[in-house]
Amino acid sequence: MDSFKNLARKGGENLQRYFDRKGPLGPMRRVHLLSTVGDTFTTVALAGSLFFSISPTAAKGKITLYLLLTVAPFGVVAPFLGPILDRKGGSRRALLSISFIVRAVFVLLMSRDLNSVILFPEAFTVLVASKIYLVTKAAVIPELARGVIPGEVGKRHRRLPLSKPDSGNPVLVFVNSSISLLAAISGFIGGALAAAILKIPGLGAPWVLRVDFLIFVLGVSQVRLIRSNRSKRQRRNDQSEEPVVEQAEEETTEDDTKRSPQSVILAAAAMSVLRGSVGFFTFFIAFNLRRSHAPTYFFGLILGASAIGSGLATAITPKIRRFIQEEILLISALVVEAILGVLGAAVGDRYVQILLALVIGFVASSGKLAFDSLVQYHILPSNQGKAFSRYETRFQLAWVVGGLIPTIVVLPLASGDLTLAFSAVVAATSFSAGRSAVKNIQQ
Repeated sequence: MDSFKNLARKGGENLQRYFDRKGPLGPMRRVHLLSTVGDTFTTVALAGSLFFSISPTAAKGKITLYLLLTVAPFGVVAPFLGPILDRKGGSRRALLSISFIVRAVFVLLMSRDLNSVILFPEAFTVLVASKIYLVTKAAVIPELARGVIPGEVGKRHRRLPLSKPDSGNPVLVFVNSSISLLAAISGFIGGALAAAILKIPGLGAPWVLRVDFLIFVLGVSQVRLIRSNRSKRQRRNDQSEEPVVEQAEEETTEDDTKRSPQSVILAAAAMSVLRGSVGFFTFFIAFNLRRSHAPTYFFGLILGASAIGSGLATAITPKIRRFIQEEILLISALVVEAILGVLGAAVGDRYVQILLALVIGFVASSGKLAFDSLVQYHILPSNQGKAFSRYETRFQLAWVVGGLIPTIVVLPLASGDLTLAFSAVVAATSFSAGRSAVKNIQQ
């Protein structure tokens, strides 16, 4: 009994430190947990209503409409979000607050309008606010991560041999992965709670959204706890009237000479293929399971395997990054996807697709962690907001294009797996050649 109490006490202390409001990342973790749980509640509520009754067996027209709906919010966000994020640091925290406030207001309206056509524009607004949060969060993390090395990465990470530091930042991979792992856990918990409320007689989707409102309101209160780790000099510059671009030029450091925006462009192309593979495989396997009259639980196994792969990536990628650079991580992800695609086509069995789903979930999540680190390292802080906004839009479009292909064209299992393998091989080859060309130019 005593050992159990000690274990519980240590667990509580670790959890308290993890979400410590005085730490560099504790407040951001609180905010991200609430945002993820809130978005999960919204998704569950919509799944229980008429809005997202779209299933893999739906007509092709409805699937196409759904795919376009997922990319539309980025089209709304991208033009104005980047320039705002690239302004003074306070604008980023303001955007986080705005994203929570908008979601809180509109989920409350949605709880009233679930059976009305007004639900569509309301839900669309919530999606836009969610995308604003995701892009803003990615731009905020590098600044917060500056205070992580002494207290949160620890001696164990500093003792291990690191790869060459001129292509990215292993600490950023560690921070990004910890945030992603938190999202996976909180999303699972939030989904279970929302599903429980949905199934209670007399409550249902309206009450899921009302609780969702409270979650987003709590999120607004937590955003104010996020503190910048910027130096006093940088804070004084933020308060001055000088343009941000000029400040960046005046404060050029040794790290700035190592930045390579070309590397980010090449990595974005590789990441687009990985994200497109997720969209392709999702709808490709759904239509194949439908045509083969596979049991419903089998698609659940596919989704579960993908989620497990994504979770494993958040746990393992930081450890891998201690030994290899982000670019190699991306190339390796593409190569592994190609190998499993060929294996799936050769075996021709739907059970192999479970393994393929796990691998795709892993490589896509691992690749995204590596890409985020590259952006946060190679792009000046004054331009990161614009970069994240642009690339997230591109990745979402890649997911939509990938999903449209199996929606329009009927592909057998072997053909679909080979399509995945071929696209991954082309992307890996192009990325490797481009990376070598950039290095030769820089030398």
